[in-house]
Amino acid sequence: MRRLSVDLIKGNEILARPVYTSTNMILLTKGVQIKKAYVNKLKEIGIEYIYVVDEYSKGVILQDSIREETRGKSKKEIKNVIETFSSQNKLELDKLIMSAENIIEDLLNQKEVVVNITDIRTKDEYIYGHSVNVCALAVLLALKAGMNRKRIKDIAIGALLHDLGKVLIPPEILEKNNRTDKEEQEYRNHVIYGYEAVKEDIWLSPVSKVIILTHHERVNGVGYPFGWEGKKIHDSSKIVAICDTFDLLTTKKIEGKPHKVYEVIEYLVSQSGKLFDKDLVEEFIKNIAVYPSGIGVITNNNEKGIVLRQNKNIPSRPVIRIIEDKNGNQINEWKEIDLVKELTTFIIDTVEI
Repeated sequence: MRRLSVDLIKGNEILARPVYTSTNMILLTKGVQIKKAYVNKLKEIGIEYIYVVDEYSKGVILQDSIREETRGKSKKEIKNVIETFSSQNKLELDKLIMSAENIIEDLLNQKEVVVNITDIRTKDEYIYGHSVNVCALAVLLALKAGMNRKRIKDIAIGALLHDLGKVLIPPEILEKNNRTDKEEQEYRNHVIYGYEAVKEDIWLSPVSKVIILTHHERVNGVGYPFGWEGKKIHDSSKIVAICDTFDLLTTKKIEGKPHKVYEVIEYLVSQSGKLFDKDLVEEFIKNIAVYPSGIGVITNNNEKGIVLRQNKNIPSRPVIRIIEDKNGNQINEWKEIDLVKELTTFIIDTVEI
């Protein structure tokens, strides 16, 4: 399968992954033939791309870090928790705890995980999909950092609830890119609001609570709400800070469009030891597909291709299939290149194909 921008849908493509509504109902089933008329509806609900199967994508290995069933149920549970809190000012956490356990189990059951960005979200479910993705990434990083099962569970629950306080921020402030100083301060208060909502809750561990409060702290002291530096910041919050930033930049439109994965990886590396913990960033990027499977790429030879699969030990150099030569001509006999073996070839950018 491969990722296809909804802007490039021509009609008759075969859907490789189902498309869900914000209430986790199937909008389009796997295997359905896409019609051009669907494009406007997909855009209307905020879906930017879909996954399709075609000749180009034969042999593409695209494995999510957690099962589709786990992701869907977790989104539904975090949605229920947040909506209940918003309307009744109380938290119902038992099912959320089970979601955290399921995410942990999914990751534990995979011997090797290289994270591909595969989640498709509607605009109405962004906060829920974001929370689940941050949870999965944080669990993976905590596992790689050698933390014990109890700490990992606390991190998972804290990650699922890290943006709880945003439901108390006016939408016109929450969704605004260029906030005034006063609006920015109100936005930053979401960590306080979230913490105040849970500080007396006996269901939540101190670690989960501190994640909600301090996941925007940065190691050089420029974060909020306290401006803590270095060792003052809990390691669990440092983990969620990296995962929160990564998911935000790769999925949410900032000034027009999300950043590409490799651009976000470069940003995290550039801010390693400044905004983010250096050791944790190094561990994080070992497990992220810099060029996700199923995405189009351009090589230094000006050839176009598609990423077939990942090299687990070197996620920046996957196996690719060349489908177009340097002159823009379609290649009849596709060429497969393992970038770990072909050291003179490298990817210079991603592209829609």
